[in-house]
Amino acid sequence: MNATPPKVVMLTGGIGSGKSTFARAFEELGVPCIDADALARIVHQDAAHPATMQIARAFPQAMAADGSLARGTLRSFFAVDPAANEELKRILRPAVLALADDWTRRQQASYVVWESALAMDQALPAARVLVVDATDQMRAARVALRNPDWTSAQVASIIAMQLPRADYLARADDVVHNDGTLDDVRALTLQLHHRYTDLWS
Repeated sequence: MNATPPKVVMLTGGIGSGKSTFARAFEELGVPCIDADALARIVHQDAAHPATMQIARAFPQAMAADGSLARGTLRSFFAVDPAANEELKRILRPAVLALADDWTRRQQASYVVWESALAMDQALPAARVLVVDATDQMRAARVALRNPDWTSAQVASIIAMQLPRADYLARADDVVHNDGTLDDVRALTLQLHHRYTDLWS
């Protein structure tokens, strides 16, 4: 385990902004990246995890027969109930942070990237906050394209429950505008990589 944990760059932005595209570009440069959504799935698909058992007590109607969170409920139930969505995030957040912190301490790098749409919900242990920005219209189009079975109302509901675009931008240390090509993404990521390497190497 690394005696001096790497610095954390929090890669965030609303759904459909293109966070994963930038994460993959960082990975191409050899930067360790982790996806908070993937960590959340590890937790809520483990019926024996204490957080999943807490979710089951709070939302029994959202659970599968095996005790895990039923697939599809994130958009069919939590995406249309803001109070339930907030409670779900409150339950999952400590477990996800613990997994991310453990992973980070095992990396041999000057910095790592945590990808999360929810990073702005509360203060997190990040050295820099990198926001991927895109217009609401572009985000909605991207979400609909990769989720053809979602209705326009479901897409709009998920976007509406996230922080407004202005809030992401106001809290950012660095901003990249994702409105170009993949080559543009790679060029922007390389610039950021040089900046972060200069800061922490």
